[in-house]
Amino acid sequence: MNRLRTALYGAGAFLLALLALLAALAAPAQGRAAAGWQAVPPPAPAGLSAYVPFDATSAVARSTVQTSTTCLPCEYEHTLWTRQAGAWRSLPLPAAGVPTDVLTGTAPNDVWALGRGEWGDFGQYHWDGSRWTDRTVPDFEVLAARAVSRTDVWAVGNYRESAGDVPGAVAHWNGSAWTLTKLGEPGAWTNIRAVHVVSADDVWVVGSGGGRLYAAHYDGGSWQEVALPRLSGLSATANAVTVRDGEVWIGGTDRNIYTDSGTPRAFVLRGNGTDWRTTYVPVPAPTGDASEDRMSVQALAVHDGTVWAGLYAERAKDRGLARWNGSAWETAPAPGTTPGSEVTALYPTADGTLWANGLHYPRDYLKGYAASLAPSA
Repeated sequence: MNRLRTALYGAGAFLLALLALLAALAAPAQGRAAAGWQAVPPPAPAGLSAYVPFDATSAVARSTVQTSTTCLPCEYEHTLWTRQAGAWRSLPLPAAGVPTDVLTGTAPNDVWALGRGEWGDFGQYHWDGSRWTDRTVPDFEVLAARAVSRTDVWAVGNYRESAGDVPGAVAHWNGSAWTLTKLGEPGAWTNIRAVHVVSADDVWVVGSGGGRLYAAHYDGGSWQEVALPRLSGLSATANAVTVRDGEVWIGGTDRNIYTDSGTPRAFVLRGNGTDWRTTYVPVPAPTGDASEDRMSVQALAVHDGTVWAGLYAERAKDRGLARWNGSAWETAPAPGTTPGSEVTALYPTADGTLWANGLHYPRDYLKGYAASLAPSA
């Protein structure tokens, strides 16, 4: 009996050692995919389809599970969470079918859920720690939002005032009410997809309208459209904007069906509001297949003085990040754990940490992750 126990103990120890060895062998691959990044432990197996950090240990987030077996159309179940002192707590939905696709806020008791609801209606809701309050501006579709403080929230998107005239829209929350401003060329459909707040008198928004890139700047008193260069493509969209030392960086997708074989290219403009320079993020090992080589810039942020770009790229490339080295873009794997992970959002926080949020492949299931990159010593 003692010999049997010894043999079983030895077999168990061998099995544990083997598992540890396999984990060690797998670790380098994961390290390459997320070098320097620390994964945020998700509250649910579906991961984090959205993650907005407030500081090192608090955030608002969303998990998403596809409930339909087909996508005619796709159906999803969303769960909201707040992270407080590193611990997860579920957050009730504002109501059935209301939008949760755009999240922002400044604290677990100051959360905004905005966007398009399940039935195609638009809404904006605020959570004060105990209940949701409907703060909806009718017909305002929010595509992005940024909360600076409880009395300083910016939301951007478009305003559906009629079937033929859909201007871009910016709304500002002052703590008690929204002030909405319509932007863009009259008669043209304008989508504003990103906002960056430098200060109360220095706000940038970007998107597309009338078949071209669109940008506008707020100086504290009024909005002024900013002329951007036409790129090589016939259909270009700006998805992201940030500012570093007074220089504006705008990123998105450029597509020319005549000269690029229809392959969307990831571009970044950088300039002072008047003069602009255009750079493209290279596709690692291009195949020449438009469906494989397509890339786009989805997010921009400054970390350690360096501009980082979050990318959508096909799974064969396994590239979700790029950083500007002073003369060119260097691509790097996304901090997700599967090949083909993308970076949907980048958030720098006051302590110098950079946070990334994105989706794993296949992105149709909206299974996501979040990770943080500490500032250099």
